[in-house]
Amino acid sequence: MTTGQIKYEQRIVAFIDILGFKEIVKQSEHDTTKIELLYSVLDFLKGWETSDKWDLKFVEIEEDAQKKGVVNFDIRGKTNTTSFSDSIVVSVQVDDNVNEMTSTLVVNLAYIGALLIEKGILFRGGLTIGNIVHNDNGTVFGQALIDAYQLETKSAKYPRIILSDKLIRELNYPIETKRNRYPYHQYIDRFEDGCIGFHQMIYYQVIESWTEMTSVKLISSLSNVRKTIIDGLDSSFENTDIFEKYRWLKEQYNNLIILRDFDFDTKTDEHIKMKIRELNDGISGQNIHYSYTDKFYNQRNNRQK
Repeated sequence: MTTGQIKYEQRIVAFIDILGFKEIVKQSEHDTTKIELLYSVLDFLKGWETSDKWDLKFVEIEEDAQKKGVVNFDIRGKTNTTSFSDSIVVSVQVDDNVNEMTSTLVVNLAYIGALLIEKGILFRGGLTIGNIVHNDNGTVFGQALIDAYQLETKSAKYPRIILSDKLIRELNYPIETKRNRYPYHQYIDRFEDGCIGFHQMIYYQVIESWTEMTSVKLISSLSNVRKTIIDGLDSSFENTDIFEKYRWLKEQYNNLIILRDFDFDTKTDEHIKMKIRELNDGISGQNIHYSYTDKFYNQRNNRQK
């Protein structure tokens, strides 16, 4: 390829980074399970370098997509992905279909995030729109990549993907009329610190009514997520920054609305999604582990059955 053939394209660009990667690598020196974890996660992300992987599985079940024509949300053949070390860059070609393309990208990123957090892996990222060169061979550069990277490193802070103001201004956000609603509207929200985006667990809230998401599967997935968060809270004694990330995740997890088993009188959904309690919640003593509190209430609930 000569330089005359290379030109910038307007694309939606996501930069995603695995949090705690260095620590996992360090642990893998003496823990073979960590080696297996790293390999499985990186191999999984590598698999998304195939454009066809970004399919419509979780878009075609959305009423908003069905009304607008599911075929208009297809990003296969328009997507390039490059994974390297603990990061992944995804870009999607756009013209006047930014709402449709963003929807499919967000839905798939939420799915990836859910699978990773069940394995104990947190990620963080930035999502923007702008000029980029991103080829099938993995070559990638441009201002949009820099912008997405800076969003991830400077603004995301917690395990979530945040959207740039530039991208938000291109979207139908907030919703003015119901007919302008797109699938991504169910995923993104404005957080308390002002950022707009989505975290790794929102997939379960959106997809829980899907017929293929059985109660058994949902309970198992959310149980794995709870374990990831509780383990993270209990292992971050020496790092307040890491602890704050898991504490933030704990609040987001507890705020998830799972309507399948929601009691509107008590405002609880404890069967499907067990709450992560505060440290020493209703327990006397000076316990320092969230897992101790969790075990206490699990045992009490079992005795009451």
